[in-house]
Amino acid sequence: MATQRTLSGGAASIEIGRGGYALQAPLVHGTITEMTAEENATRSGSGVLEPALLNALTGAEIHVTKTFEMEVTQIDRFPQPGVTRAGGGFVTEQGEPAILLRMPSLGDDVAHAVLFTDEAGVSRWIFPRPTVSDLTAKRRGADLEFLLPRDCAMLPSTVRDAPGTRGPLTKFGRRLVRVLAWATEDIVGHGALAFASDWERKRRPYALRRFPFDDPTPVSFDALLRGRTLLLLHGTFSTSRAGFELLPRETCDRLSTFYGGRMFAFDHPTLHESPDQNVERLLEMLPPGTDLEIDILTHSRGGLLGRELTERQSDFPNSGRKLRVRRAVFVAAPHRGTIITDSQHGIEMLDHYTNLFTDLPDDAFTIGTEALFMIAKLAYHGAAVALPGLKSMYPSGDYLKRLNAEANHSTEYYAIASDFKPTSSSFLLQLGWKAASAAVNGVFGEANDGVVPTAGCYETGMVSSGFPIAAANRIVFDQSEAVHHCNYFGHPGTSQQVVEWLTG
Repeated sequence: MATQRTLSGGAASIEIGRGGYALQAPLVHGTITEMTAEENATRSGSGVLEPALLNALTGAEIHVTKTFEMEVTQIDRFPQPGVTRAGGGFVTEQGEPAILLRMPSLGDDVAHAVLFTDEAGVSRWIFPRPTVSDLTAKRRGADLEFLLPRDCAMLPSTVRDAPGTRGPLTKFGRRLVRVLAWATEDIVGHGALAFASDWERKRRPYALRRFPFDDPTPVSFDALLRGRTLLLLHGTFSTSRAGFELLPRETCDRLSTFYGGRMFAFDHPTLHESPDQNVERLLEMLPPGTDLEIDILTHSRGGLLGRELTERQSDFPNSGRKLRVRRAVFVAAPHRGTIITDSQHGIEMLDHYTNLFTDLPDDAFTIGTEALFMIAKLAYHGAAVALPGLKSMYPSGDYLKRLNAEANHSTEYYAIASDFKPTSSSFLLQLGWKAASAAVNGVFGEANDGVVPTAGCYETGMVSSGFPIAAANRIVFDQSEAVHHCNYFGHPGTSQQVVEWLTG
């Protein structure tokens, strides 16, 4: 049976779970319940731990050690005796009044984080704060401390999810505190790059795949040589199947008819290798002497691979291989990068993607989220944004300076971007925007799709061939469309423009 404790507004520490877990929640009234393992595994209907999330955790080799469900019924405006007006003095890194969760450390070999989901379904990553000293905090049995937001998220009068999505990672009106744990030996012992490389070689291997993806037979280059071909290039954390899963079947069929079935996708790792390394491998995978006329459809970081092909292909050793790109459609491409790959914004990157991924179908959610969870493990050690695949999107980094330098090409460029602010029709995203808008706009300082600046999808900020992409060759979804970085292909406008531009 689940173990429930009452929160009565006092400042005293309350034991909330077996194994030394305790909570200090000044001014807060309600209950906190330790969920049993059976409840964690079976209560997917209420969003507590659904199978897709469990699969993602398994894929990232992360374990849920505890799950607490908290229901807050009241927060006192004035303190009780022994409680300061500030609510006990606990404050999150964002400056919010906080609740303090304490748990015992298991030593250097195990790391912990909290995945906190509020009443509105908005999730955030919380790492332990330093205690008395780094050494003390790491000793087996010493307390780890997590600062959880105290105040309640406001729920709208009408609660409804966007059709076809899973909804938030918690049930409405209650908070969920997942305590996650993972072994640190491979990360500390081998380094972040080697760890990410090993993981991606197992979970994100290089491959060429037929599109649509229901045809498992190998790509036939003899067939591709018979006419113009469409190449699809996915984005960060993803695979071809996950990245383009929202593309409607009708759109796929129209493209297949136009290209005579000559369509394929390139699966590639996006973390431990840079876009130019990805493209070098792509060319190596083609039969020597291959000469294809192609169009390309890209999402996110895949746009950088596309530009390596259109602008820098002659830089690669190719054994006579050549991909002549007629048209390139860039969807949410970070042509001038994204600031959330900066080392100071690693947590924001985790939080943005964690919430945006909830809008995806189960398979795409699992694929994207398991990679995100792997990145969270590296972020704990301050090493995530040092990976070449993420550094390539750093706005002032060397990679984009090289890519955005003048290069001649004859490819026609098209772009799809979005100025993202959710509408009332999408409950999770509306609340996600409400909770995170200050941080998002503070990070970007301009309109954005939740991950990439809107204008950065069609301009580079430098003198670059083909940029800025002409207004006639681009569309920008406005805020009323609720299009964000991870759901472009689910919007009818994206399909319409992709088909029009590629087949026109």
